[in-house]
Amino acid sequence: MSDLKVMAAEAALKNMVQSSHFSICTLDTIIKMMDVKPDREAYSILHTLHCVDYNQMRPELLQALPDLIATVLRSPSFEASRINIVADGTGLRLIKH
Repeated sequence: MSDLKVMAAEAALKNMVQSSHFSICTLDTIIKMMDVKPDREAYSILHTLHCVDYNQMRPELLQALPDLIATVLRSPSFEASRINIVADGTGLRLIKH
């Protein structure tokens, strides 16, 4: 997989987690670019959260977001483990390995 695509996905996710709300549009764009077949259940949950502010989510839901995102982006064609998202109590942040 092209390193440029991974860098683009990382930049898009960084922008999303630094905003005040979750955006399924970011994941949709990455899914299309990387030709990922997302896990239906995880995607359905995330789709429901579109445009919901991180500070409006229960702590348990916010803590679950990184795993849900990783599940949606998991694919043999995309090394999503290179991109790490963590919940920090009030939102999400991207961390480097």
